[in-house]
Amino acid sequence: MELQEYHVKRIFKMAGLPVLKGDVAYTPTEAVMIASKIGHGPYFLKAQIVDGNSCYGTLLPVGSAEGGCACVADKKYVYETAKSLFGPPEWLKNAAPFFEIQKLYVEEGITDGQELGRLVFRVNFEKQCAFLTLRPTGKKEVSFVLKDGLTSEIVQRAATVFGQQTENKMRVLLEKTYKLFRAYKAVAVELAPVVQCPDGSLKIVDGRLIFDPNTISMFPELRSLIESRVGRERERQARQNHFRYIGMKGNIACIVNGIGLGWATIDLIQRKGGRVAALLDVGTEPTKETVAKALRLVLSEPNVDGVLVNIFGGVTRCDLIAEGLIAASPEVAVGLPFVVRMDGMNAQMGQRLLFESRLPLIVKTKMDDAVRAIIKEVKGLR
Repeated sequence: MELQEYHVKRIFKMAGLPVLKGDVAYTPTEAVMIASKIGHGPYFLKAQIVDGNSCYGTLLPVGSAEGGCACVADKKYVYETAKSLFGPPEWLKNAAPFFEIQKLYVEEGITDGQELGRLVFRVNFEKQCAFLTLRPTGKKEVSFVLKDGLTSEIVQRAATVFGQQTENKMRVLLEKTYKLFRAYKAVAVELAPVVQCPDGSLKIVDGRLIFDPNTISMFPELRSLIESRVGRERERQARQNHFRYIGMKGNIACIVNGIGLGWATIDLIQRKGGRVAALLDVGTEPTKETVAKALRLVLSEPNVDGVLVNIFGGVTRCDLIAEGLIAASPEVAVGLPFVVRMDGMNAQMGQRLLFESRLPLIVKTKMDDAVRAIIKEVKGLR
C-alpha cells in the first residue's frame, strides 16, 4: 500500500528529511495560492495518483511537462498549467477513461541543481532481510544487505557512493531515512532523486513510502492518510478494505486479483464491445470475507447489469474466492448475470464449490470465454 506524494513529503519533513516547500491543491485557484506562499518560481506541479505511474526521479526543465508533472517559471503560468492537469489524464493512456486527477502537489522547483541519484531502503521478503540500494546518476548501482541493520560501516561506505563532496550530508540522510523506514515498518522508502543545490544542501525531489497493509493498524496516523478529501463513498470504503477501486461509466462490474490483470480485463472487454462500470482489485491474498465485501461494493455502483469475477490463482487460492461468493449469496441471487473465471491454484476445488452451491453462476476457465459470456449476458438484458 502506497501513500500519495503530498502525504509522503509531510512524513519526510517530520522525520527531518530535506524536502522542498509545497502543498496540495484541489483547484487551479488553490494552486496559485500555494505558489504565492512558496515565493518566486520556478514551481513543480505534480498530479497525485497512486498507480505506479508517478514521475519519480524526474527533474524537469522550465516550461516542460512529462507524465503528469510540469515545471513552470512564474506564478502567472500556474493557473492554466494546473487546469490542464486536472481531470482525465491524457498522459496515462491506459487509465484515461478510468481516472480523474483531483489533486496536484505544488512545490518549489529546482532547475540548477545536480541530480545525484536514487536511494532506496527495501524489504526482501524472500531473503527475510532489508536492502539499501543506491543508484547514482550515470554510474553503476550499489546494494548493501542489512542483515544487522544499518551499521556504521555500511553508512561510511554508502555515504561515498554519490561523491565525497556530499559524504557528510549523505551520512545524515541515510541514518534519518533508515530510522523512518524502521519506525513505520515500511516495505520500502525511496528518495528519487536526491539533488545537490548550488549552496551545497541536499533536497529530495520525489519520494515513496510503501507499507504492508497488515501493519497499518499499528499506525493510526497513517490510516487517516488513506482517506481522500475528494472521492465517492465506494472509493472510500475500498481504501478502508485495502482494495483498489476505479469507478467508470459502463455496465459491467469486474472483480480481479491484481491490477495488471485488471487492466487486461478492461482492455479485453472494450475490444469485445463491452463497457466496464467498476474495477475492484482484491489483491493477491483475499479472504472469504473480503471477497464478499468486494462483491457488495461493486453492486452498489449504479447501472451495473452484470458482474465478471476474473481470478488467476498464482498466490490467490481460488477456493477462497468461491467461498467469498457463496458467503455473499444473497447478492449473487439479485437477478443479474454473474460470470466467474477461475484458473490456477485450487481452481477445480473452487469450481466444485460453486457448482455445489447451486448459485446462478456461469463458470469459465479461460479469460476470453468469460469476457464473451458476460458481454452476451449483459446485452441480453437490453
